[in-house]
Amino acid sequence: MLCKKSLKNVLVSNFLKNLIQSVNIAIKYICLLCFIMFSISSQSQNQKWVDSLQLIIRSTKNDSVKAKAQLTLAERLVYKDPRMAKLYIDEASLIYKKRPYVRGYASLYGVKANYFYTQSVYDSCMVYLEKSGNEFMKIGDTLLGATIKSNLALTVKVLTRDYDRVEELIDEIEPIARKYKDTSLLATAIENRGIIALNRGYRNIALKHMKETIELREQAFDSVLLPQAYYTIGNLYQDMYQNKEAVNQLDIGIKIADAIGQNNQKAQLLRMKSMSQIKLSQLDEAYESALKSLELSKQINLKSNILSTLIQLAEIEINRENYKEAKAYLDEVERTDGQQKNIGIVYNYNIMRGLLNTEINNYTEAIANFDYCISEAEKNNSYRNLKRTKLFKSKVLNKMGKYDLAYDLLKESINASDSLNSYLRTSLAEEQKVIFETNRKEKEIALQKSEIELLKEQEKVAESRFQLLVMGLISLLVLGGLLFYAIRQKMKRNRLERQKLDGDLEFKEKQLTTHALHLAHKNEVLLDLKEQLKSIKSKSNNIRGFQSIINNINLDINNDNNWEQFKSYFEDVHKDFNTKIMRNYPEVSNNDLRLMSLLKMNLSSKEIANILNISVEGVKKARYRLRKKLNLSTEESLQELVISL
Repeated sequence: MLCKKSLKNVLVSNFLKNLIQSVNIAIKYICLLCFIMFSISSQSQNQKWVDSLQLIIRSTKNDSVKAKAQLTLAERLVYKDPRMAKLYIDEASLIYKKRPYVRGYASLYGVKANYFYTQSVYDSCMVYLEKSGNEFMKIGDTLLGATIKSNLALTVKVLTRDYDRVEELIDEIEPIARKYKDTSLLATAIENRGIIALNRGYRNIALKHMKETIELREQAFDSVLLPQAYYTIGNLYQDMYQNKEAVNQLDIGIKIADAIGQNNQKAQLLRMKSMSQIKLSQLDEAYESALKSLELSKQINLKSNILSTLIQLAEIEINRENYKEAKAYLDEVERTDGQQKNIGIVYNYNIMRGLLNTEINNYTEAIANFDYCISEAEKNNSYRNLKRTKLFKSKVLNKMGKYDLAYDLLKESINASDSLNSYLRTSLAEEQKVIFETNRKEKEIALQKSEIELLKEQEKVAESRFQLLVMGLISLLVLGGLLFYAIRQKMKRNRLERQKLDGDLEFKEKQLTTHALHLAHKNEVLLDLKEQLKSIKSKSNNIRGFQSIINNINLDINNDNNWEQFKSYFEDVHKDFNTKIMRNYPEVSNNDLRLMSLLKMNLSSKEIANILNISVEGVKKARYRLRKKLNLSTEESLQELVISL
């Protein structure tokens, strides 16, 4: 019975598998058919676009419209027919030279950058990308300008590896991305910061930036760029010797790449996963990951990844002691066209070939392989590569019986290891310093923000209190007025009038004091500003401009209208004060009269000095001259006399 059930289960299982395979094949054919139909439709629509743009160019008399159509057409043709695209770019350029148009120039530079990129003229491409970004920022389209500069940062990073320049561009882009809440642009900026930090050996900072990048990509549902972020963070964990965590992160990236059909990223993620599995001694799992990567890479002709994966498969077979299989993989790499091999691939190939030659006793060839690797490591100051390559060569020399040379090379390997450790310690110390400075700045910014928020809250509370106070006062006044009017309308009319007059007088006294203090404060500020302008004027070439400002300040300080307004307020409060003085002391001048008015208000010498635009010492001299005119003895007080008048 068990055998029959098992057989039945197997048959059912096989039937289901065949059914699923048939369905998958049918789906693939349907998708392929849809793709072909879509391609034909797209080509037809694209041709219609080209025809309509060409019609606009031939028929329109508006130069701006014509130039815009030419640039749009150039963008459409730049990959398909670069020569024709260049003709349209040149025609648009001629139009903008005749009639300058800032936005047009910004677009023109962007299309030129794209054209030069297709022609592999990367210096010109970067120049025009920067020009385009700057022009868009000039006209206020800062988000588009920042997006173009983000493309420039990517180009600089890939082509020149000038990370200082990339950082300058990110410093310009990031605030704009945050201002407009462009999550995708911000994620790209943060990711570039992570790559810069990794390049400088700041692994913890790089890890922080890459985690933030992934969070931002997930928030923006930016799944197309997510696999690349997981590839970078996986690489970072590998560099930190945390291979288990690297595998976890790479698995997430593989699932996302698989879900969106991004096979090129999936192939690279699988190869990177295999690398970590080798370090974890999970050779069977590593072999499976590498085979999947190789299969995908060959399907899409991802040449660089094919070669790297073949070398990795050779490494696995060497570890398994399957030297024949390892040789077959390396021979396949050797047969590949040399133009497809970058420096990293050639280096890794020689390492694996050297290890294989060591195991199969081809010592001379192994030495040649390792010598090449040592030369490359020395060129790039790669202590890590020097350490392991010299160690490998030392083992070969030891097997050849050249013990002294082997010992010397082993010491060199140890020295390279020490240099590597020293470099890592220095990088860690610098990283800690950067982290400390960053945290300090973040705390300062947070403190400033909290202080601003607190001030805003205090301002709101003060404003609310003031409004409540005003409303309360108004309510009390209205209520008091109504009660007073109802109860004592007839009996207290005269008293009410008297109170009103007293209130007016009190208000005028307050108004007078306020005006005097305001006048003092205004003159103090203007004098201070005047001194500052004089100081700046001495350091500037624009002397006439500064002198004009100083003259205006002097006019405002000495403006008689200010004094006449003060005099009007003063006479409203202190009736006949000026008349009494002129009657009793006819020798008193207008300046003396001003001084006595201010003394009557019991103002300080500094306040009087600011109002009269003289020094405190000048006030003392004026008081002394006034005492003489009033014939006051040293025992008599000028202040008391003036107040009593």
